[in-house]
Amino acid sequence: MPIAKRLEGATLSFLLTGLDPLKREDAMLAICAAITADGHAEHAGRAFEFLLKEKDRPDPEAMREAVLQTHLFGGYPRALNALAAFKNACKKVSNPLSGEIRLRDEPLEGDDLPAFRQRGQKLFNLIYGENAPRIDRFARGNSPDLGDWALAEGYGRVLSRPGLEFRQRSLCIVAALIPLDVAPQLKGHVLGALNTGSTKEQLWRLYDVICKLFKEGAELNAAKGAFEEALGKPMKALDNYEEEREWRGF
Repeated sequence: MPIAKRLEGATLSFLLTGLDPLKREDAMLAICAAITADGHAEHAGRAFEFLLKEKDRPDPEAMREAVLQTHLFGGYPRALNALAAFKNACKKVSNPLSGEIRLRDEPLEGDDLPAFRQRGQKLFNLIYGENAPRIDRFARGNSPDLGDWALAEGYGRVLSRPGLEFRQRSLCIVAALIPLDVAPQLKGHVLGALNTGSTKEQLWRLYDVICKLFKEGAELNAAKGAFEEALGKPMKALDNYEEEREWRGF
């Protein structure tokens, strides 16, 4: 069940203020991924429309890529609904479909499965480091098919393609997993985000931003546990979150 709050412009504007050391562009892309994974199309459309109006927004193709890759984590139906909401948001703000930037309307790549497997293995090894063989055995031990699809399709065809940096893709994966109550996978990808160039401080700031999009409950409790297992205790700034939220009226 979706757990996103009703997202107003003022809320999103506040969440995108004072992000240091997390880059504002990275936070915007992560919001696109998280709201897609949660599956609330109305809130997604509202968030996309706000983000597209921002002067310092990411390239709309990068935003769409963050939504698109989330089908690996939130499922095809949620990604499809979010992509439709993104296209509609583009039309509402007359940007980029009016001609400033024309979104691609053709597939980015063909079908080269051996190449996908090769580059998927490379990215898989980068993300999971010394744990990569163990994780691959675990996946294939439960389902050889799913293990192969993850490597060739997930890490090879989708996550290794151009459009976003590996570091940004990892942050978007983490953001997408936060509302899904999948703590083991979230922990693995938080560690993977460290391996692709993000810092602990940036990841805790990402957690802070993304959690404020959603209602409190089991999902966010599990997410915090996964972050603490991967990173240790949060930054001191997060300890003031409840007081800050009450003050802001969230």
